[in-house]
Amino acid sequence: MALGTIGVTVSYFFYAAAFITPEGQAGPSMHPGLVGLAIALAPFTFVTVGFVSRNHRAPKLVLAAMGLLLLLGLAVGLISPVLGASAGFGVGIALVLKRPGLPDVMRNRIVAVVLSLIYTFALLVSITPAGVLTGAILPPLMVGFADEYTAWRFSRR
Repeated sequence: MALGTIGVTVSYFFYAAAFITPEGQAGPSMHPGLVGLAIALAPFTFVTVGFVSRNHRAPKLVLAAMGLLLLLGLAVGLISPVLGASAGFGVGIALVLKRPGLPDVMRNRIVAVVLSLIYTFALLVSITPAGVLTGAILPPLMVGFADEYTAWRFSRR
């Protein structure tokens, strides 16, 4: 999971840097080279998470995660591009990471990603640099916490 978080962070920051508006320039701008680099690095992140977690369905799930990254990145990206990337990476990692044999794992992972997105959005509105940093790190971390919570909850039954 740690290797996946590093990959998410690198790809995410290239993507976030693509949308930085230079000082003195009016209106939003985008650097297509950085966006392309971020999209090119994203599959390696999902492949790393899938194969390190020994998920036997990783090849198919990596393709699904890339589709979700693009879909959620575009849809949620209408609010904020970095929030869209955060959503795409969070749901993609939740999908690709091997599921323990416990009930409600995927539901808990998705809820954790949504909660991290709400928190990231609040930070983006109030403290933008903290929101950008949180958007890179928090979704993969919350997927891990969701797995731990699911295991803890299952052990209490």
